[in-house]
Amino acid sequence: MKARIGKTVSELNVGDKAYFAKTLTESDMMLFAGVTGDHNQLPVNEEFAKKTVFKQRIAHGMLTAGFITTILGMKLPGFGTSINRLGVRFLAPVFLGDTIEICVELTAIDVAANRAEFKATTINQHGKTVLEGSGTITPPSLPAEQQGE
Repeated sequence: MKARIGKTVSELNVGDKAYFAKTLTESDMMLFAGVTGDHNQLPVNEEFAKKTVFKQRIAHGMLTAGFITTILGMKLPGFGTSINRLGVRFLAPVFLGDTIEICVELTAIDVAANRAEFKATTINQHGKTVLEGSGTITPPSLPAEQQGE
């Protein structure tokens, strides 16, 4: 089965949105630490975290921010999308067991440059905004043999 590319720049509209939700588990945090080598004790060591201002473990910030790329690469625009710029602001901690919902919205589209800008908002199960982000992407292009059809 051939994978279909995501939406091309001409198929996108300002205001298009996509969502992804995830409950942060022990496995998520430990796998992220293992893959990245980020073994900061705040996300991985309960006893250490109890002695901090948070009083419990918090998720790695970039684990939380990484779900933005899930949306961009899998949903909007989808397969074949590359990220040119991504900036994030961490507004509140995400704790082990929290359920977060990420929304990505397209804010500008430049068809001639094959670029789109987006904003991202992440809220937790209590409705609190925990992360805001923005960036620029290059949506997928049609393969040369399909262009002009």
